Amino acid sequence: MPKTISIKFQNGIDKQIALNDILTELNDDFIFEESDKPDFILFGPYGNDIPPLGNYTRIGYYCENIQPDMQACEWAFGVPREEIVNNPRYKRIQWHGLNPQVLVKPVNIDADGILKRKKNFCNFLYSHKVPYREEFFRQLSKYKKIDAPGRSMNNMASIDSLYSGDIWQRKRQFLSSYKFTIAFENYVYPGYQTEKLYDAMQANSLPVYCGDPNIGDIFDTASFINTADYVKTNNSAFVNWLQQKSQPNFKDILPSYHKGPQHRIRRKLKTIGRGLKMHYQFQKLDFSPLIDRIIELDKDDDKYIATLQQPWFINNHPPANASLKNHWMKIFNSRPKH
Repeated sequence: MPKTISIKFQNGIDKQIALNDILTELNDDFIFEESDKPDFILFGPYGNDIPPLGNYTRIGYYCENIQPDMQACEWAFGVPREEIVNNPRYKRIQWHGLNPQVLVKPVNIDADGILKRKKNFCNFLYSHKVPYREEFFRQLSKYKKIDAPGRSMNNMASIDSLYSGDIWQRKRQFLSSYKFTIAFENYVYPGYQTEKLYDAMQANSLPVYCGDPNIGDIFDTASFINTADYVKTNNSAFVNWLQQKSQPNFKDILPSYHKGPQHRIRRKLKTIGRGLKMHYQFQKLDFSPLIDRIIELDKDDDKYIATLQQPWFINNHPPANASLKNHWMKIFNSRPKH
């Protein structure tokens, strides 16, 4: 019989978000009842409603690319890899709002049929202007036109009215007609992965990925085009120092810290630092080897099909160590603070 958990959700997380996007692996194990006198408080990174130390167990769910604050909670989840945070009460979030089973490919995937349904070459769907991403767009565009319906490098009308469903369903419908999707993260940091990669995978549009340097720990990089396999970036000691010093922490994004001049200066310096890190890491970068691989697959249907037949996951199975269930079980089966 499922165990009942007395819990409160706050600071950007409500019960619907928690049950649909965060606690999905626990449906058979626990019943979550909201309470004003909870045994557990699950809080997000959005706002100032941070629970103080009290007669409850605080769980920080830091689902942004920030350094989690382990002093603000007893248990935590976040984006950085476990070895960066180095705390046994922390676990990295691999899947947020996504069941990894949707990325398991059918054994006999009809890659030939999928290719025949591809009517377009490549897309670039982004709102935010990121210099290294836009530079790759410019270099690849010398080969063929890339469709860009977003604000970044825009060259076509918006797709919002062309498809049905929510924003993510409309996006995947758009991607599905393209052989390739440029899936470049806005920042390169160990552990930082987003839906940019997963949406392209679900649409069976070969991702051209650049982001998490440890992406091969989760996915089979033979199933897509991984920038790091073709282009060598600058990972000097200076670049690594900039990465470490400019990574934002929880306080950097708290609204209560936005007004103080010292905090504004610190945030500004970190923003400049991240920009410099990406500039030096990708400065004067020649994407030619990566582009050559895209052209090779674009011109050779057999090679494209062979790549599409590869499972997204190594052995076509989500890695067990990416599951958060054991960490959650440890939390909710621990003795609540009273």
